[in-house]
Amino acid sequence: MFKFRLLLFAILSFYATILKAQNTTNLSIGAEIGLPSGNFSGISAIGTGGSIKFDLPISNQLAISLNGGFMNFFGRRNQVLMVKDLTYIPLKAGLKYYLSEGFYAEAQLGAGIPINETQKTLAIWSPGIGNIFKLRNKGLLDVGLRYEGWTGKNDNIQLLNSSNTKGFAGLKVAYAFEL
Repeated sequence: MFKFRLLLFAILSFYATILKAQNTTNLSIGAEIGLPSGNFSGISAIGTGGSIKFDLPISNQLAISLNGGFMNFFGRRNQVLMVKDLTYIPLKAGLKYYLSEGFYAEAQLGAGIPINETQKTLAIWSPGIGNIFKLRNKGLLDVGLRYEGWTGKNDNIQLLNSSNTKGFAGLKVAYAFEL
């Protein structure tokens, strides 16, 4: 038991040293736009939202990202069809890998928590790329493109969307603070 505790203490100390010695932690606040693709575009034409993201560096090129936000896809409405808005709180975690100075690739997994009572929680997966630009006032501008898939069925829209995944191309523009 003593050896296990000593090993655990050594591992935790090693990671604490790595995290302390690396790049600074970033907190970003941004606006997002989603353009539905495939069957999902028959339900909604556009989605808008906002997010807060926390990046915790593990090494010079790798960071853990935690992301939470709000996303609303406006339901299509015409004389025949009235689809309710899809409103979710996406919670995601992932890895961000810096390919060069400021340019990164990222992959995230998470869950979409519904705001509307008739909707169900969805699994989220999201690969993407982005670039971080340094601003004059010591802030950072984070611009990212991603494809995001929300997997799961909502009972209200099964007839309109036979696919289990509601996919969209997303654009995020965020202001980041170095902590």
